[in-house]
Amino acid sequence: MLSQLKRISLEADGRYATDAELACVKSYLQDVGQRISGYEKIRDAEDAIMDDSEVQLTDIEPQVFCKGPKDYSETCRRDRKNTLRYAATAMLFNDLDRLRDGLLLWQRTIVRAVKDEQASTLTWREMPEVLRGHLSAEETDLMMPALHLNQALLS
Repeated sequence: MLSQLKRISLEADGRYATDAELACVKSYLQDVGQRISGYEKIRDAEDAIMDDSEVQLTDIEPQVFCKGPKDYSETCRRDRKNTLRYAATAMLFNDLDRLRDGLLLWQRTIVRAVKDEQASTLTWREMPEVLRGHLSAEETDLMMPALHLNQALLS
């Protein structure tokens, strides 16, 4: 939304915003309460979400955070937290461009460089189910575009 508002502000400089430009703002304002609620729930339950995701991921693949004998659970947890924070912020402001350009393109390079595609794919495939345990159905629906973007770029 912030990127869209900035664009509308620049394009409408010296004139009134068009109905199409205002529709974007109206649409955002209709669900802003749920966006804030979902964001706050994710923020407040971040550690529980990380714990739940770790349990779910290791149930599926017990060695998901290991490379050889080395356990990278803490590094992966840190990365999941950061990505979830960016995704929640993208949901809050309805701004997937910032998520993609601000984190995911860089993170995709790192994931590929350290050959963590399997863990990343599994993480972002399972995260919607984990979040369903912490968010309402409507809040989960608002998070899905960011989660799908995570899946697309980090798998």
